[in-house]
Amino acid sequence: MRSAANLRPISGLPLVGNLFEFRSDRLGLQRRLAERDLGVFRMGPVRVYMASSAELAHAILVENAGAFIKSKGLHVFARPLLGDGLLTSEHEKHTRQRKLLAPAFSHKRIAAYADVMAAHAERAQDGWADGEERDLAEEMMQLTLAIVGRTLFDADVTGDARVVADALTEAMRYLITSISSMLPLPLSVPTGRNRRMRRALAALDGVIYRIIAERRAAGSPDRGDVLSMLLSARDDDGGAMDDRQIRDEAMTLILAGHETTANALAWSFYLLTQHPTAYARLEAEVDAALAGRTPRMDDLPRLPYTLAVLKEAMRLYPPAYLVGRQAERDVEVAGHSLRRGDIVMVNIFGMHHRPEYFADPERFAPERFLGDGEKAIPRGAYMPFGAGPRICIGNHFALMEGQLILAALAQRVRFALARDPRIEPEPLVTLRPRGGLPVRITRRASATAQAS
Repeated sequence: MRSAANLRPISGLPLVGNLFEFRSDRLGLQRRLAERDLGVFRMGPVRVYMASSAELAHAILVENAGAFIKSKGLHVFARPLLGDGLLTSEHEKHTRQRKLLAPAFSHKRIAAYADVMAAHAERAQDGWADGEERDLAEEMMQLTLAIVGRTLFDADVTGDARVVADALTEAMRYLITSISSMLPLPLSVPTGRNRRMRRALAALDGVIYRIIAERRAAGSPDRGDVLSMLLSARDDDGGAMDDRQIRDEAMTLILAGHETTANALAWSFYLLTQHPTAYARLEAEVDAALAGRTPRMDDLPRLPYTLAVLKEAMRLYPPAYLVGRQAERDVEVAGHSLRRGDIVMVNIFGMHHRPEYFADPERFAPERFLGDGEKAIPRGAYMPFGAGPRICIGNHFALMEGQLILAALAQRVRFALARDPRIEPEPLVTLRPRGGLPVRITRRASATAQAS
């Protein structure tokens, strides 16, 4: 058994270690650390372990999940945004919350969302003109926010898209800056950054509390959505959730539920614009399966390449590219001993780019996920939704949503990058295209002809 404490940190600067590198070139740091199964870097005086092997990732997130809690940075700095919702809660409370929300993400319930997802995608592209330029990253954010609002909360939030997008961007930048700061100041200190964060929180709270108030005022019966479940939930003493508790769960689901899928879709279309052969194959599959009509749930088995494109995009650009944990007790993981209090990050981005797991890892190759290809990927090497008891509760929701939207849009329109093709990733809390994704839209005549 090897003690992780004996590992030498990678090179860094005096005193601050790799703090500035973590802030300004996080993906580069992750690539450096991915050269070893378990690496160490320093955030000032704090040693941080980076697990970049499939075996270690599985051991931390699945086999020994009970020995870890979410990392301190998430608990301290994300709590003003997410409160005590599913993403930040621990142990028994997390188990209760997940059990409460699970019915909303059952296979039967998710299948019922398919028509809403496809209809929103059709409605979005219907307003796009031939030859027009748009920021596709922003369009995907608006589309997935509208879908989450309607499917999980039976609410129309299309008018809130700009407010949510701006506030969420500010909040994510605040989180990353705070986590990578030597002396992070409490949110109560009136710095310019803290004031911007408080304004962002107020804007997001305004949207969430309005939805809750409208539903309470309507006195509606159970609509079969998440908000109905939260409003009707009772604890062991028969008490209902107050608005703050409902806000925390709703905030987590709205933000996590639209941000990650929107990024996966933006990266999917970006990669397709760079690989014409793959784009043509996707269009041919969609045209043959749909013949011009709106996709439905039962079309999904006839769209395997469409799903493979989405999965490969999430390999190259995983929306959740890094997962942090802190050991609650001394624990042994895949031949390494960690001590109570040790911070370990699971290097999802790094693993997704390791040649040991993916041949020619920088190549966009959706066929990796066709047939038995996915079964050949080592356990723990591919985890865009995390793994273990804290795997994303909406992973099946996101995959179906992404597949339906890709199919619906690819049938109607084709995208080409409007400007510089070198789109760089921006690693905030999720992995966004830096500066958006400006595209030029071409209406597909073939889709019009098939539908007529």
